[in-house]
Amino acid sequence: MPGKFEKRSARLLALFLALIMVGSAIAIAFRGSGSAQTGIRSVKYHFKSFNDWLKCVPPASEIIYVSLKNCTNETLWEYLQKVMNNNMISELFEPISFTTPVQRMLVAMYPNGLLYLIDINMSKMTPSGERINVNGIDVWVKNVKVYRSYYEVAATPEVSPAIVGTAPQVEESIRAVTANNTSMAELVGNYTAKIPGEFNAIFMFYGKKAENLLQNNGTPYGDFYFAGLRMNGSLFEKVVAVHFVQSGGFVETNNTSREFVHYWVKNYYNQSLSVAIMDCKNFTKILEAEPQMRIISIQWNKAVVHRANTTNTTG
Repeated sequence: MPGKFEKRSARLLALFLALIMVGSAIAIAFRGSGSAQTGIRSVKYHFKSFNDWLKCVPPASEIIYVSLKNCTNETLWEYLQKVMNNNMISELFEPISFTTPVQRMLVAMYPNGLLYLIDINMSKMTPSGERINVNGIDVWVKNVKVYRSYYEVAATPEVSPAIVGTAPQVEESIRAVTANNTSMAELVGNYTAKIPGEFNAIFMFYGKKAENLLQNNGTPYGDFYFAGLRMNGSLFEKVVAVHFVQSGGFVETNNTSREFVHYWVKNYYNQSLSVAIMDCKNFTKILEAEPQMRIISIQWNKAVVHRANTTNTTG
C-alpha cells in the first residue's frame, strides 16, 4: 500500500511544481506609464480577500492565485513572479491597458476558457472593443487571436478585482456576483474558511480534477485539494488541506514533524477535512512537502488502514 501512496505523492508533487508552466510562457506586457498619478476607477462591487474573490469565480476544477503583496523574501518573490508571468496569456490582455502593475491575480481554468481576477489597486484600466451590459455591469468584448484561433475576450473595470477572460466565463462571473449564481465560494467556502491566514500563492483543485489526483488503489479518497505558500517570519510555510471522501485524515508523527521547524495538523472530522501546516528554511523542501495521511477503506467487509508518509524530505 505505501507504494501506491508514493506514486500518488510523486504525481501530486510533479503537478504542483509544474503548475508554474500552465498557460503561456509569455509574460504579459503591461501598457501604461505606471505613474502614481493614475486616478481611481469607479466600481460597483468590491471583493478583498481570497475567500471573497471566490464569490466571483464560477465552478472551476483548477485555480491558481498569486499575491505579491507583503512579500519581502527574494526567493519567494521570484517564484511568484514566474508563476504569475507563466499563467497570464498575453494575447487575452491585448484589449486592455493597465496603469499600474498587477498586485494579485487569480486564474480559474475551464475546458472552454479562462477567467482572470486582477488586483490593480483600484487604479484605472482602459478596455477596448464593443461595450455591452450584463446585469448592470459594463463589459467590453473584443475578438482576439490566441495562437491560431480567435476568441471573444471580455473585461470589466466595474468590479474589483477587475474581471478579464474569455467571454462566457466573464459573463458567468458577473452573474455569480450580481445574480447569486453558483460560485466557488458556495462549493468550497466551508473548507477555505478553516484554512488560517493569507497566502502569497494558492493552488487549488476541486471535483473530478482533485479526484484524479487524490487516489488510493485507483479509488479517489478526496475531492478538494488546497496548497498555500507564504512566509512565517524567516521561514517558508506551506499549508495543505484535503477534503476526504473516504474515512481518513492527516496524522502527525515524530518522523514527519522533525523534518520541519513547525508541523501542525488539524482534522475537522465533522466535515471530513484535514489541514496541515509545515514550515522550514529550505524553499525547495517546502515546495515538495506533503503531510502524512491515513486512509481507511473497506475490503471484503474488513476495514484496512493504509499509511503513507507523503512528505518528500530531499532538499
